Amino acid sequence: MPRPYERPKSNLTARIDVPTTDGASIAAFVYAPHGAKDVPGTPFGIDPCAPPVLMLHGNGEEHGIFGPVIDAVVETGRPVVAVDSRSQGESTRGAAPLTYELMASDAIEVMSRLGVWECHVLGFSDGGILGLLLARDWGVHVLSLTTLGANLTPAGLPAEDTRWMADAAAANAAWAAEGWEGASDGEGNAVPSPAEAGRIAELLALMVDQPQIDAASLAQISCPVTVMAGEFDVVLPEETRRIVEAIPGAGEYIVPGAEHTLPKICPDIVAEVLLETIGQNDVRRPVREVAPPSDVFVVPVDESWAEDLDELYRRVDADPGTSGWVQGIWPPEGLASELAGAGKTLVALDAATSKVLGAVSVDHDADMGDGWDAGHGRGTGGAGWEPVAAESVACFHLLAVDPAAHGRHVASALLAAAEARARDIGANVVRLNTSVANVEANNLYVREGFTRHKPIWLPYPGLPLPGYTNLWEKHL
Repeated sequence: MPRPYERPKSNLTARIDVPTTDGASIAAFVYAPHGAKDVPGTPFGIDPCAPPVLMLHGNGEEHGIFGPVIDAVVETGRPVVAVDSRSQGESTRGAAPLTYELMASDAIEVMSRLGVWECHVLGFSDGGILGLLLARDWGVHVLSLTTLGANLTPAGLPAEDTRWMADAAAANAAWAAEGWEGASDGEGNAVPSPAEAGRIAELLALMVDQPQIDAASLAQISCPVTVMAGEFDVVLPEETRRIVEAIPGAGEYIVPGAEHTLPKICPDIVAEVLLETIGQNDVRRPVREVAPPSDVFVVPVDESWAEDLDELYRRVDADPGTSGWVQGIWPPEGLASELAGAGKTLVALDAATSKVLGAVSVDHDADMGDGWDAGHGRGTGGAGWEPVAAESVACFHLLAVDPAAHGRHVASALLAAAEARARDIGANVVRLNTSVANVEANNLYVREGFTRHKPIWLPYPGLPLPGYTNLWEKHL
């Protein structure tokens, strides 16, 4: 049966199935520029220097509806991550109650599995609702949002449309309960199986009862946003205006003469507006040389510095950014003192006051596990780097900078000193891991010329972090 839209023609570099806690499998597809490959440095085909666009489709669809838009983005040199939402396309249902918040969490889980810590978002219809939730609740990771035909509540749709969806949901639910396989209508056309009717009924009921987004809550969104709709969109004009007015600085684009399915009927306009929105926060992370700060110096320390180190980590835990560190859990009690006592720790000091600005420890303990720790992501893969002798590998631990010293290139000074220490202990390669949620750290390793490998499942119990961790490597 022919599809009613043009599917993407771009280079498909990866297709993954991401497990969730309730047993669903979320299918995601990575499209990347010609020549991009799923290799170290660009795992899954994603170049960490150019954050991808996450695309989320509408109710009852699959990611292919974005075909020409995907191609237009990829032509600019930027990868796209396109997700089939739960119970749609190639994604399965799982056991948890179906909500927009659940599907937004699925999208976050996909990005975690891919090791992506920042992205632009394009969402259509139901996907536009997910985009609003992501920009609000996952905002530090969302660089821009372009939303098409979204609504905040069912009241944002015409009452007759909501009644039709409720009736259709009830009819499909009845067939799911009482129908049979292989049935056809009066004209001989096949009708959905009971299982398919049940799926359709649930997706229709979702739009009848949800979403329930408080417009005032969207004031938290801080990234550039463009709200699009068709002139004759199914979403009421006042609902679109309500979204625009709720988001600080949001732009509005109404497509003249268009109805709801903008990605299908005017993909060129969607792509143009999307790229303009991305351009308002077109973050790139090229490798760069950072001049050593003249007001910071790095020295080795011993266990006599334990109190200063503990105070540093307390300050970091009190203002963790996206590291997810929690006092009393990470760093574990006594670990900083133990590493310093073993002669493994370097401290960055203010040249004028000798105040501790940051710290890092260096040794040969580079065991990141094999990806089989407990949890829903177990078995999704272990570290993919080349096996080498343990004595030729160095690992960095507990790298941290006092929040008050951000912007002074303290982390770069610590990394330079740590690399020198790694050479001193006989290493010719450095390997480390950091949470996929840690925006600051992942961007640091990109800038400092580390090579990213595929993330592995390595959860830290007690920390508010995804279970996946990014792996970074640098040859000395």
